[in-house]
Amino acid sequence: MTSARLGTIVGMLLSGLSYLVYFALLHEPGSLFYSFAALVFLGCPLIAGIIAVSRTQKRKPRRFLASGGLVFGATLVLFIITYAVQPEFDRVSVQLPASCDGFHGALDLPPQLAYALPDGKPGILLAESSESAVAATIDGDRPPFASTLYLVHKSDHAVAAQLSFDNDVVMATIDAGILYIYNDKLGYMIDEHTGAFHKNILLIDNYGGLSGTDRPIIGQASSGNWYFETAAVISNWSADGSVKSRPHLKLNGIARGCYVSGATGEVTPLGP
Repeated sequence: MTSARLGTIVGMLLSGLSYLVYFALLHEPGSLFYSFAALVFLGCPLIAGIIAVSRTQKRKPRRFLASGGLVFGATLVLFIITYAVQPEFDRVSVQLPASCDGFHGALDLPPQLAYALPDGKPGILLAESSESAVAATIDGDRPPFASTLYLVHKSDHAVAAQLSFDNDVVMATIDAGILYIYNDKLGYMIDEHTGAFHKNILLIDNYGGLSGTDRPIIGQASSGNWYFETAAVISNWSADGSVKSRPHLKLNGIARGCYVSGATGEVTPLGP
């Protein structure tokens, strides 16, 4: 076996082992992501290149770059599959019943979904934590109904953030101090404590919102039914250096005149 081939094999094995340790054994801690990335994208290609030139005096730069480049390329492909491709097949959807045919202009909520906003307006509770509540209102008296989402701090009942949308398809969840909001397929991240938009360097998600198929990635034709996705895998690399690697989040939301629970998949009409 040539040293170049040996270097490539060793580098790929080390990269694969690093993936196994980080994802399977350590369960993707965000605090270790950059150390993991340095190892697989720099360390493993470097080791491959050193081994490739260790037993030859000819064309050392070329052998070093070829072996290291192969390991780097394989690692990059594995990264894309892990963060961008595999989550596309990890979806959870709820089929909306025929009764979810749109909002009819009046709310009739069960007590667990009703939330009184600071101005007294009735809201639909979408998510909450020990610190905050997230509620939405459906605005207007004719379709298409606009909506407004509110982040309210429980300590002083003050509105920390407010977003308006052109339709009434809104999903939300709170995880580790971050409010995740989707207006159908368009996502936002807000700091739960400050109400400011969370700044990301990179974000990869698989959320499909409301669609006519439960497998939108496959390009399946609509069956005439509506499907509401209740789960999302969202990876983000923040401007402050923190990382969230593929957390699986459950989202509650409203669409077509109904509320959908991310935890149970239960569908509740919003009106009479």
